[in-house]
Amino acid sequence: MIGFSSVARARWANAGRITACTLGAYGLTALVIAALSRLLVRLGTDAVEAVTGVTLASFALFAVIAMSAFHARNPARAWSVMILLALPPAMLLLMLSE
Repeated sequence: MIGFSSVARARWANAGRITACTLGAYGLTALVIAALSRLLVRLGTDAVEAVTGVTLASFALFAVIAMSAFHARNPARAWSVMILLALPPAMLLLMLSE
């Protein structure tokens, strides 16, 4: 069995974190934006105002998610937290879809 050196393990861990930071954070942010926009429209807010407000807040949300991906102990933990955080907005989006 071939084992990875410590340098190779560190590089793969960084690659996993970078992937979580870019693709995972983008996907989670887009999911939250869609769910909150639909929720605000359902609660009576004008559609343009809802999308604009949530989109402005998404810049801060993306930054927090990206920083948390690098703060995680390992890439698997970063991905598992992102998947768990994606479940409530996904369920909300499914419930609000017409």
